[in-house]
Formats: sequence, C-alpha cells, structure tokens
Amino acid sequence: MSAATEYRDLLIEFVPRPLHSDADYRRAVRQLEQLMEPHSSTARRQLIEVLATLIERYESRDYPSPDHDPVDMLKSLLKTREVSPAGLAKATGIPPSTISNILARRRGVSKANAVVLGEYFGVSAAVFL
Repeated sequence: MSAATEYRDLLIEFVPRPLHSDADYRRAVRQLEQLMEPHSSTARRQLIEVLATLIERYESRDYPSPDHDPVDMLKSLLKTREVSPAGLAKATGIPPSTISNILARRRGVSKANAVVLGEYFGVSAAVFL
C-alpha cells in the first residue's frame, strides 16, 4: 500500500477536525494514542503531526501554560526518570544525535518528536514545544 493511500485511509478512519470543546480534545488525544507505535509508517507520522498540531493549538488557547524551556523540561524528566539520553533514544526511536542536539540547544524539538517524548514521559507534547 502506498503512503498516500494509507494516509487517505487513516484520514477516513480518524477524521481530524478543529478542536472546540473538551470532548473534541479528549477524542483527539485518544486518536493520537491509538496511532502511536514504535517505528510508525510515514502516513501514521503525518497524521500524528496533524493531530499533535490540533491538540497543541487547543491547549495553548484554552490551557495556556507559563513560559517554560523545553530543554530544561527534558533534562528534568531525564534526571527524574534516571534515564540517559542513549536510553531515551533506544526507548523512543528518536536518533541519539537528535536528542544530543536538542539537549545542547543546537536544534528544537519537532512536533513529531514532542508527541513521542510526551507519550514516553506521560506529559503533554506541548511541554516540549
């Protein structure tokens, strides 16, 4: 099956739409959790990014958080969980070089990686964006 066909099928199954209520928000989070799996296909990663963007927009509008630093949050969570960057890379499938570059502030956290990190640490992806 081609990536375009798989993506179309996922869109039909999940029907992403703007989030206007807590019920919409909870539905989108459930859908995102259903899509999460190690080594997701390109189509799944694309839909994960779409849903993460919708969720992030809803959270930032309806549940604004005080300014925070995503790198400091990641460092804190790594320390609290007693996980090394290499262990995090292995557990999440995010390349070790990407995690190193994020921790060294050479790059930001992509939306897709924020979703994966949020899932791993059990927090909202928004804390990494």
